[in-house]
Amino acid sequence: MSPDYQIPGRVPEDGVPRQAVADYWRERFSAEPYYDGNSELIFDDYEPAYYLGYSARHQRTRADEVIEAYEQVEAELQSRWASEHAKSKLTWEQARSAVQRGWDESTALRQAHLDKGVPRGT
Repeated sequence: MSPDYQIPGRVPEDGVPRQAVADYWRERFSAEPYYDGNSELIFDDYEPAYYLGYSARHQRTRADEVIEAYEQVEAELQSRWASEHAKSKLTWEQARSAVQRGWDESTALRQAHLDKGVPRGT
């Protein structure tokens, strides 16, 4: 099977493990304008939102070109949030900004991961 072969319906792995996404945002989330330090929400509530945005953009990127704009997929992401938010206490209204930030920063996160010299797929 050629390395370029893609199983239909399967999203290719981009080499950035979920933990790297979490580590990236763990250092940054409390500085985000939507973060409310006075609430009982913690990073574990935000992490699924960041990952949803990150993974959704990766699924819609080919050769570093985004196929769709965030606004075109936001309704789908809202629906996915309802079923994929894990143990997060965030409502969609609270998660929306974090999902969009995960989307917006996905390219920078992948590049930061690769710049650390981490072999792909680790």
